[in-house]
Amino acid sequence: MPAATLETPPRSAPIPGFRLFHVTIDRYYRMIEKGVFKANDPVILWKGSLVEKMSKGPPHNFAVTEIHAALFRLMPDAFFVRQEQPILLDDDTVPEPDCMVVRGASRDYSSRIPAASDVVLLVEIADSSLAIDSGEVLETYARNAIPCYWLVNLPDRRIEVYTKPEGASFTVREVFGLDDAVPVILDGREVGRVAVRDVLP
Repeated sequence: MPAATLETPPRSAPIPGFRLFHVTIDRYYRMIEKGVFKANDPVILWKGSLVEKMSKGPPHNFAVTEIHAALFRLMPDAFFVRQEQPILLDDDTVPEPDCMVVRGASRDYSSRIPAASDVVLLVEIADSSLAIDSGEVLETYARNAIPCYWLVNLPDRRIEVYTKPEGASFTVREVFGLDDAVPVILDGREVGRVAVRDVLP
């Protein structure tokens, strides 16, 4: 997942007979405001639970940087790219995707966090998190009607593009290999292409 992954240490596993305490998005941000943990602590809110982000290695960091730069160069005025920033989903989930393209200008979000309805393209770089990013994370994005999800599959050296969300899945999946270029489609209009080879380590 998002640079953020859903892996939690074994010690965090729920005790049989006990229920996890559900944390809402409002409570999560109040905890940050009160200094319970800092905004840059390695924690995200996922389905009402606080989970640790997975550490990122050089290949992941390279891909994030290159994808962000490639998308940034293609952005028309009505859109902009955010890198490793939160998005509000409707099930008390606040992931921090590696990259996402949102409608409007940066200033439009100076006092609020983008919601799923603001997003036109979301990108996750997957290495050790591949099973999660192609499973639970993908399903969550589909349920929140993210129109286009790019899964940058580092182990298999390809980019998987998922579109047309329906329920907990995407109905269209396209795979782009090293010799391909991925079309960047924003609200139905292609604004350019990203060469797969250029953004993979």
